[in-house]
Amino acid sequence: MNTRIQVEHTVTEMATGLDLVREQVLIAAGEPLWLRQEDVRLIGHAIECRINAEDPSNGFLPSPGRVTSYREPGGPGVRVDSGVIAGSEVPGLYDPLVAKVIVHGVDREHARRRMLRALGEFEIGGITTLLGFHRALLDHPCFVDGTTCHGVVESDELAKRAQELSHQTTTVPAGSDGSPRRAHRLTLELDGRRYEVEALVPEPPYAELARKRRERAAAGTRAGAKDAVVTPMQGTVLAVEVEVGDEVQPGQVLCIVEAMKMENEITAPHAGVVTEVGVEVGQAVTQGQVVCVLGEA
Repeated sequence: MNTRIQVEHTVTEMATGLDLVREQVLIAAGEPLWLRQEDVRLIGHAIECRINAEDPSNGFLPSPGRVTSYREPGGPGVRVDSGVIAGSEVPGLYDPLVAKVIVHGVDREHARRRMLRALGEFEIGGITTLLGFHRALLDHPCFVDGTTCHGVVESDELAKRAQELSHQTTTVPAGSDGSPRRAHRLTLELDGRRYEVEALVPEPPYAELARKRRERAAAGTRAGAKDAVVTPMQGTVLAVEVEVGDEVQPGQVLCIVEAMKMENEITAPHAGVVTEVGVEVGQAVTQGQVVCVLGEA
């Protein structure tokens, strides 16, 4: 028995109609449990998707940053538990969970289709999340059939499909008030049928600044030394394993960066000699920051 609330408790709540957190609080306050096991009734099917700030195309590495736009899905049988809004900062020091999407349906297939519709409506801008990954996984034949999805989660096929299903936005002419607009593709469910639509939504005032900042960072990375090894995420340097003059081999650990409670090893892409070290233990680093430079051995 696991006597603490789990992140998946919402699935039980949707299927039983019980509020497990409320029941635990009442028990902690000395109140007697008001129902028996035989009183619990499971109705329908529930699915939960954890929307983490992670990049499935980069080994599910954390992708902290600022949320530039945020809009939750709604409708019958859809629940969202979250703690962010547009403008929130997702730091690299904690768990990468941004939100949870929970749906309830009359059966598994109904719940699966309802979840796909909800994920298609969910908009989280500014950071890379698992929205596209969950859409790809729920639409994969092994999940549709309810079979064992061995090796699917880590596959290049699913990562590619997840990228295709990630919300893509295109800048369009400004609205009549002069504010920038963008086209946002949505998947909607109406009378049991799914539709793909495109909506013009206002561009958040800080989104353009965020876009330019990312472009500058990318340009800076491209302009760096061709043998520079950079961090794939922001975080804190826990260890630096090399010094100037060291010879390294492909795959050798250069440094360790902690991000969202995970230790991530930054390794050498090829053999070489360390000609420059750009970080030190305890230093906060950003995505794309140079860890070290490798010269010819």
